[in-house]
Formats: sequence, C-alpha cells, structure tokens
Amino acid sequence: MEHKTLLSFLKKAIAGFSKADIFALRETANNAIEEAALASDKQLAKLAMMAYCLHKISSKEHIVRHGRWKEIKHDILFDLRKAEKSIAAKDFEDFDKNLNAAIDSIRTTDEKIGNYAQNVFEKAKVKYASTAYSMGLGLGQAAALEKKELLRYIGITRIADRDRPTVGIGERLRRFKRKIGEE
Repeated sequence: MEHKTLLSFLKKAIAGFSKADIFALRETANNAIEEAALASDKQLAKLAMMAYCLHKISSKEHIVRHGRWKEIKHDILFDLRKAEKSIAAKDFEDFDKNLNAAIDSIRTTDEKIGNYAQNVFEKAKVKYASTAYSMGLGLGQAAALEKKELLRYIGITRIADRDRPTVGIGERLRRFKRKIGEE
C-alpha cells in the first residue's frame, strides 16, 4: 500500500477522534477496510480496525463520561500523531509500533471501563474479516483471526446466504486498477 493512502486514512481517523465525530470514524473505518481488502493490505486493515474501535469506544457514554477519559483520549491521540509522523517519513516499523501502542490503549480502556465480555478489538477483527469475505476475498485471505470465530459470525450474519454473486479475481483486479488509475 502506498504510504499516502495510509497517511490519508490515519489523518481522517485522528480528525474524527479529536472531534469525537463517531460517524466520521465509522466512515473512515469502512472505507479503509474496503481499500485494504482490494489491495490485501494488512497495515491498512489494522488501521481500519483501530478506527472502528475508536468509533465504538467514543460512542459509549459510560466510557466518555469516565473520569480518566480525557487522559486516555490524549494518550491515544499522542500515539496516533506519532504514527502519523512515522508514516509521513515512510518509517513503517515505527508506524506499526505507534499504531500498536494506540491499539493497546484502546484494549486497556475497553478491558477496564467497558461493559462487555468480548473486547471491542476482537469484535472489529471479526466484523472486518467478514466484510472482506463478503467483498469476494477467500475465507483464508479474510481470516485475520481464528477461522472458527469468522465462520460463526458469517453464519449469524447470513453473508454466505446472499443471492448476489461474489466478486471474482478479475473484477477485483479491475477495481484495483481503476483505484490506482491504470484503467
């Protein structure tokens, strides 16, 4: 994936989280996972999941009203801004480190303040793997997690029962070429 695409999505996620714009975060996450699926880009998929998790925790009243929320949000933004500088400098290793630090803060927040048994990041992995699968990626490609969880989620959502044909490799290639301007 071109670093400019990662940088663009990261900037959108930072802006949405800074403004507590949960709709912008959700839109950023959904658009990023579509791009990630088309390009089979794991870094962009991780960024999409992180944006989705920010959307989820930012929409939980019990989290944003918690006494530590301001500090937590500051720490996450600090890591995301460091990730932004890293990707701008094309330092992918440092980008991963900083993005993982933000994800760790999200996980910790969800574990300590969240009300649910399954954490938000695990839910995001399943949701976006199923999204990639519904876009025509093979099950093996879509599974960035345990296949058992993905299969159970796909079964519940009935994605596999849809009448519309899945997108074949030729169509995915044409879409990708259109995105990068080769067609």
